[in-house]
Amino acid sequence: MTQPTPTRSWWAAVFDLGPHAGAHWTALRASLAIFVPLVACLAFGRDDLLLYAAIGAFTALYGRHEPARVRVAMQAQAGAVLVVGVVVGALVATVPFRLWLLVPVAAVWASVAVVLAELGRWHPAGALNPVFALTASATVPIALDTVPAAALAAAGAAVFALLLALPGRTARDGGDGAEGGDDGNPVRYRLSWGDLRPSEPVGRHAARYLLGIAAAGLAVATSGIGHPYWTFVTASVPMSAPDLHARLTRAAQRVIGTAAGLGVAALVLAAHPSSYAAIILIAVLQACTELTTGRNYSIGLVFFTSMALLLGDLMLPASIGTLLGQRALETVIGLTIALAATVITHERRTTKVET
Repeated sequence: MTQPTPTRSWWAAVFDLGPHAGAHWTALRASLAIFVPLVACLAFGRDDLLLYAAIGAFTALYGRHEPARVRVAMQAQAGAVLVVGVVVGALVATVPFRLWLLVPVAAVWASVAVVLAELGRWHPAGALNPVFALTASATVPIALDTVPAAALAAAGAAVFALLLALPGRTARDGGDGAEGGDDGNPVRYRLSWGDLRPSEPVGRHAARYLLGIAAAGLAVATSGIGHPYWTFVTASVPMSAPDLHARLTRAAQRVIGTAAGLGVAALVLAAHPSSYAAIILIAVLQACTELTTGRNYSIGLVFFTSMALLLGDLMLPASIGTLLGQRALETVIGLTIALAATVITHERRTTKVET
């Protein structure tokens, strides 16, 4: 009789350090993808479009380990979703009661986005970036006639990221875009929403996002938090993990990484960098995020927290103490909601023993 292999503690997994896996190429692409569009916004005197350009630039984060052809296809899908998220979010931001409208809109959007991510087998998985795209756009007040410009800024940055996805190789690149399978025959990568079918847990995954993001929206609408999209994003982080063990690990890493990141952010914000200096710092922090996130999420979050706060300060300026305090509070609220949603929707399975 074969006993089941014991599972490592989720707490031990918090401190695991993964391989480098060619992260320098992803870091370079991600850094350039966000730097050039942000500089373009400033050069054209459109500081108000920085957020939307940055969201479009997140297209570069997808398919880091895929062959170039598959990477471009995956980024095209993700980029389209991010741009739609910006448009919907910007439209929500034009109404006076935007935070209350955001509750149902964000919940439905998150559940749809996670299904699309599962169908497309995106990496990074989950709906974190689409949720950020919609909720960040929805919480920055904008005039209706500025929505097309916001969409154009996001789309332009996404297209630029796609151009950056063409060069470079990964360990999975081959002469014909194929890799040997278990039977020795080449496996061709296909990426089409029409050709894929959702896996069995997708419905439960979508329900988890629907419940968690709706709860985050209610917390945001009733609390009057200054940068409410952080709550949505934080709630999305553990839910993107594949199982309960991984979600607990990711939640702990979120707390550790955010706490350290707030300290780094305090130093960065205290320097009061000018617009162009801030963009250079954002690009550097984005590169550092991509260099380390795949190895350990806590480490990557140290840099991402600083980058997000710096970008947020460009769009909605506030005192350093207010920014740091709001980020800490929203991390607690978001994680509490995510873990509650995880427990409620967790599928309890019995372990089978092989004989």
